Amino acid sequence: MLPVERVIGEEGLAATPRGARLAMRLPWYRSLPFSTVEVAGLTLDGQAVDLGGALVDYDGTSFPLAEMGEQTNAFWFVRDSAFLVLPDVDLAPDSQHTVSLTVNVNPPYIPGMKRVNPQTATLRVA
Repeated sequence: MLPVERVIGEEGLAATPRGARLAMRLPWYRSLPFSTVEVAGLTLDGQAVDLGGALVDYDGTSFPLAEMGEQTNAFWFVRDSAFLVLPDVDLAPDSQHTVSLTVNVNPPYIPGMKRVNPQTATLRVA
């Protein structure tokens, strides 16, 4: 799988005191503002995950996923992972789960383009 086709980061899935944490990668060939990226869906073991309370952690900052479209001055660098924090999801360490994540990219310099990027992986909780 090419880096621009991957949306699940190498850091995978982790259990944290704040909830489950999933590493995400930017499926594009250059850095973009967070406002041009959309987490379109997430399933865990075939069940849709409610993203209403989800947070995005990136480079020492955190913001609600629902406010990602407002992050016009925050850039997601193509080599970095961002982390989707799911406060309502409690996972047992070392358990294994099938994760399906879809991330859409709307590059600001290609009007009307929406690139849909799904990926499914089986991950062990760190």
